[in-house]
Amino acid sequence: MNRWLRFFRRPLFTPAIRSATSRWPIYLGLIFGVWLSFMLYAGTLSLPFLQEDSTHIRWLSWHDPIEPFFSAEGAPAYRPLGKSIIKVWYLILGHHDRIWLRFHNIAFNALNIALIAALASWVDNSRHRYWTGGIAAILFGTFPFAYQAIPWINNFFYPLANFLLLAMTAVYWQARVRHSNRLLALALFLCFLAPFEIEYGLMASGLLFTVELIFWLQKRQPYPWLTGPLLGLALNLLFLVRSLTIPKQTYAFGPPTSSRLLLISTYFLQGLMYPISPAAIWLMELTGMGDVAAIWLVSLPVLLLMIALLLRQRQGALLAFSLLWFALLNLPALVFVDFDYVVNSPRLLYPPGVGIVILWGGFLAVLAGERERSTFRLVFTGFLLLLILASSITFVRERNFYYRLAERPLLQLAEIARQAPVKEELLVVNFPSWLSPRERTFAMGNHGVQIIPFYINIQELIYAHNEIDHPARAIQFANIRQEQPYYYGMLGEHVAYEKLAEYLAQSGDVYLTDWDTDQVELLHAGRVSGTPFESGEFSFNFDDTVQLKLDDNTLQDNKLTLNLQWLLHQKVDDDLTVFVHLYGPDGQLINQADGYPLSGMSPFWLWPAGQTLLDQRILDLPDESPPGVYQVGVGLYNPVNGNRLPVYDATGTAQPNSVARVLTINYDEE
Repeated sequence: MNRWLRFFRRPLFTPAIRSATSRWPIYLGLIFGVWLSFMLYAGTLSLPFLQEDSTHIRWLSWHDPIEPFFSAEGAPAYRPLGKSIIKVWYLILGHHDRIWLRFHNIAFNALNIALIAALASWVDNSRHRYWTGGIAAILFGTFPFAYQAIPWINNFFYPLANFLLLAMTAVYWQARVRHSNRLLALALFLCFLAPFEIEYGLMASGLLFTVELIFWLQKRQPYPWLTGPLLGLALNLLFLVRSLTIPKQTYAFGPPTSSRLLLISTYFLQGLMYPISPAAIWLMELTGMGDVAAIWLVSLPVLLLMIALLLRQRQGALLAFSLLWFALLNLPALVFVDFDYVVNSPRLLYPPGVGIVILWGGFLAVLAGERERSTFRLVFTGFLLLLILASSITFVRERNFYYRLAERPLLQLAEIARQAPVKEELLVVNFPSWLSPRERTFAMGNHGVQIIPFYINIQELIYAHNEIDHPARAIQFANIRQEQPYYYGMLGEHVAYEKLAEYLAQSGDVYLTDWDTDQVELLHAGRVSGTPFESGEFSFNFDDTVQLKLDDNTLQDNKLTLNLQWLLHQKVDDDLTVFVHLYGPDGQLINQADGYPLSGMSPFWLWPAGQTLLDQRILDLPDESPPGVYQVGVGLYNPVNGNRLPVYDATGTAQPNSVARVLTINYDEE
């Protein structure tokens, strides 16, 4: 019994660690890592609310800062700490400030970089431990799989959770080194608090045991002290009981299967070996091998080589700390989450990323040499580090480009809803849901960006930005999908013409997402109006079938916007298409906007007689257009035979070339 009880008594500490070289590498690495992090993510501060931010903001609208700790009803999970902080800032600022909230994530990431630098230098008991800390800080500042965790506010789940776990580990380390009961109490409080941010915090007690194991491996104590980790485990179990008993929505992925465990393990192995994992793509292209086999064939030999080299250099403590951190923080996703969720959520690698960068930091420090640091080894290691950084920075910058690509339509939607009549439902077509590059960097996973999950209602997005409700509907209409050099997904129900007509008739203004290579924006397509008009109100008559008038027009920044009104005098059976031509001062065609009304969504044959369509067209005047008289001509033609419908003005006069000259502009380039 006494032999067992000794594990609960604090063992004597031996502070002997080999003297280290100069500390400048850790300071330089820390400064460089934080700078790189801010450089990569400062441009995301202006991003709108993304992913599940909308549902959290809606939930917080009827709860005070304390309630999240006592109620999770209607919320997808029991994660009260971040919710409470966001609500406090809302009460202080009077609104949800996206820039300020997102700055929290960037700041927490900077603090995490500093804590990683410190922990890496502590678990490395060699002379080059400050090199390990500095390199680990730089690697985490550019860690590629952070690109989802940092720009996504989502109650600060990942950056704040990492900060709590890292701070707990660092404080517990110092509590044990200094024999400080106050620091020990603070570490246990952080251990208790961490799960309230996200369920990963339940691994906190395992990290405390990891610290005790490291002390033993470093020969700083004769045996691990179990009291601290067991106290932490008891605190984590209290949260687990609370989480299981509180009413909330739950995710149900089912029990793990061997296939699921293999796939998720492969994905995590790819993340662990991220600097060399892209080689699996090359191997797949060369041999036709599957992604699972290629990842294991590329990653496992290098991992074993790293383990062997670190053990040879007596870096067992660093190896154990990094791999245990990696394994513990991956364990929840490995056991409880579906593979499809994991492979589309690279942010899940952000918490175990601490272990990843410390492992690679120690490995690169060993490569640089411990006693005889030759010029060749320094240059070679520096070259490898630069390659890793260049690849990671390129990876993150490309993903940030896709976030910014979706920024404009989200903010446009919020502004449109603020100005639209309160009771009119907006119809938004082909709105962004996710974007992803066509070329993969890693063999497993698309590593794109998610804008709005399919299960989030577009009305929630409007509420998050405006803090008021407005009726809106998002649909997908594939007939007018635009091909781009990237993949993208769209929000809402897939519809064909018949269902589209139903939604058009029910809605007010209709907005179409215009997808371009370097810009995505919402364009006002018009609306379907059942408001009756007298025939005399229309200026042009197309063969007693369709009537037309120009409602209004604006010319701004060489962009001419036309609002056309069409009245179906009779039921149209032919497939008629609209052409809108812009003629220059010399009478030549210089631009055109052709297609069905409402940006191609509303062919005439879709509607009964008497229906009115409000159709918006945009024509760009070419740069350096000469001053003079410009004209806009509108017509209808049958695309099968190319025949135009004859058109008559209000006096019944036939128009030349079957073109209705609806507008004349005296354009002055100044």
